[in-house]
Amino acid sequence: MPDEQSWIVDWANLPPGISGVSLWAGLHDAQIIAIQSNLLHRTVTLNLEIEHLRIFYELPLDMQFLFRLEGVQSARVLKYSVWPGAFAVPSGTSKEEESRLVAAYQTKWREESVSWGDLEKAVTTDHKQVIDISDATLARGADGSVALRIVGLFNYTTYHELLLRAERLTIFRSDAGELAVTDLLKLGEVYWDALERQKDEDSADGHGGEA
Repeated sequence: MPDEQSWIVDWANLPPGISGVSLWAGLHDAQIIAIQSNLLHRTVTLNLEIEHLRIFYELPLDMQFLFRLEGVQSARVLKYSVWPGAFAVPSGTSKEEESRLVAAYQTKWREESVSWGDLEKAVTTDHKQVIDISDATLARGADGSVALRIVGLFNYTTYHELLLRAERLTIFRSDAGELAVTDLLKLGEVYWDALERQKDEDSADGHGGEA
C-alpha cells in the first residue's frame, strides 16, 4: 500500500482522509482578471480582483490578490453547456426546494473540455473577459501539495471549472506581501457578516417605517 506522502492530491480522485476546504468566504464574487503560466518554471499565477473587499477595507485601487502555484502538475479547465430545455422555479418555492430543483436542472448540463492555453489567452480585462468566481475549494496533502478547484462564469455567460494540481500554493496581496489562506477567509467572513447585519438592520428599519 502507498504511504500518505505518495498519494496524488487531485480532484479527480482525492486520497482517503483528505477533503476540500471551502474558499467561498474569501473568493465568492472575486474576478480572475489574468492567468499566467510558465512551463519552464512550472508555475501558474492567477490575478484576482476582489472589489467588495477592496472597498470594504479601503485598500489601494490597484490592489490584487495573486494565487501562485509552483510545481504545477496539472492544469485543466471544463465548461458547461446549459441544457436548452425549459426551466423555471415556481413562485413561493422554499429555498431548500429551489436548491433541489436547480441541482436537478444542472445535472442536465453537458461537461465539455477546453484548452487551458486558450482560456489563458482569453481572460483579460479588455471588454470584461474575466471569470466571476462563484465558488472555490482547496485540498492539501500531507506534503503540502494542493488541489485547487474554482467554478465561475466566464464573460458572464458560460460556467467554467478550473482544476489545478501543484506542489504548493502561495497567496499574495500585491500591496502587502504573502497572505495565509486563513487570513483571506477571515477578510471575507468579516465582510459577509457585516453585509448580513446591514441587511437585517435595513429590513428592521423598513418594517418599522410601515408600522
